[in-house]
Amino acid sequence: MIKIRVFFAIEFEEDFKKYLWDIQQIIKQNSLKGNFTRQDNFHLTLKFIGEVEPAEIENLKKAIDVVTVNRVSFSLVTSELGQFPRRNKKIIWLGLEESTALQQLHSDLENFLEKQGYEKEKRSYTPHITLGREVVLNCDFQELQRVVKIETQEIPVQKVSLMESTRVEGKLTYISVYSRHFT
Repeated sequence: MIKIRVFFAIEFEEDFKKYLWDIQQIIKQNSLKGNFTRQDNFHLTLKFIGEVEPAEIENLKKAIDVVTVNRVSFSLVTSELGQFPRRNKKIIWLGLEESTALQQLHSDLENFLEKQGYEKEKRSYTPHITLGREVVLNCDFQELQRVVKIETQEIPVQKVSLMESTRVEGKLTYISVYSRHFT
């Protein structure tokens, strides 16, 4: 049976994706190589699920239905450029200011999914927007942080989406399978 690779996410407006792409271009100029996120794929992951049977999709949609009820829209605010080191390569990301509303949304989603038999994430939730994976910089990270000027951006959050990760014409593509606005 064909499995579907899925995750829960907050999708961004096109103007914010363009802002992220502009930052990413500066990172690319300061990198020897890397696997950089396509502009269309920028998002904030709430929870990665992985490979599921198509029959599980309805249950995952229900999780969105549950966590969006009685929730009001909120905004996230960009903070600093960060990294997760992986040997001599890095995951470069844009961080977000702490948000009680986001943490509560994430917690509610985790708790509902745990009741449905999905394993709860053991690490604490560190919200970030991945700009590039396997990045090898041609400068040190502190220098990159000085070069990349992060402007404070407000990101409206009004819905949650279930995303499929697939290949379209050889390119990694994230497609919204289901989304629901807050009520």
